[in-house]
Amino acid sequence: MVPPMNRRSGKGKSKRGKPRSGRSGFASPSNPFKMQMKKREASAGKGEKRPALHGKRDSGRWIYGRHVVEESLEGQARVHVVCVFHGQKTMYADIVERAKRRGASVRWVGKDELDRLTEGGAHQGLAAKIAEREGKSLQAFVASLSEAQKKSCVLVALDQIQDPHNFGAIARSAVCLGASGLLTTEFRSATISQTVLQTSAGAIQKIPSFRVTNLAQTLTQLKENGFWIYGADASGVDSWKATLNRPMVLVIGAEGKGIRPLVKSHCDEIVKIPQSAAGVASLNASCAASVLLYEALRQANA
Repeated sequence: MVPPMNRRSGKGKSKRGKPRSGRSGFASPSNPFKMQMKKREASAGKGEKRPALHGKRDSGRWIYGRHVVEESLEGQARVHVVCVFHGQKTMYADIVERAKRRGASVRWVGKDELDRLTEGGAHQGLAAKIAEREGKSLQAFVASLSEAQKKSCVLVALDQIQDPHNFGAIARSAVCLGASGLLTTEFRSATISQTVLQTSAGAIQKIPSFRVTNLAQTLTQLKENGFWIYGADASGVDSWKATLNRPMVLVIGAEGKGIRPLVKSHCDEIVKIPQSAAGVASLNASCAASVLLYEALRQANA
């Protein structure tokens, strides 16, 4: 449970009037030249202790692709091992240096090994093993915010978003537009997968993500901690006519279904994105999230 606190006053008032505080080509390892190069590298490395790819110390999961690995090294993920195709040493020299600075082991491997580690994924000659996330609970996260951090905090709640491409795209926009965290439902929601990592260009590694059992109850608890709740739905008021107070939660509904009625009933205000007469019925969930997050940022900087 998130401990109740006095709600902070925002810039506006609620409806009740109460203020609130490619996979790149790889030469086949069967090529005689490549086989000779592998033997030479193996003999040169004799006597050196090679970092293990498996074991208790580096338990976790494999991720792959240049952008995904780069963002993991830049973010807060704990990276155990980085595997690089031995034919791309020059191309990935900067990533290797970053990995070493982060304390990760580096291995030069062949395409077959990378294919095995990534189960045939489009690894681009690069894979890394990272520790599973063990972040704070939502309660601990909110409690850890300073007064200034809380005053500017924006959370994005995804109400049963199941498409990993939408999840990844929303995470990317959230990071780019200054959101502080993501909320997803424990059931009927996409999880952080390789598809999410790739769609978000690794941005999902840079933002806290919290899975909640009961989203409606979680929104109530956040209200008690001073957060304003805004739902995205075509039945709402034009987003640029609404006052988006902070700290705030932006709720984005599932593809084709929108926000569930119970969750919608916990929103302080419902907002929509005005469209031209020639527009379609609704925007994709990730597009809607991007537009509304931009509007929240615009208002905060106005």
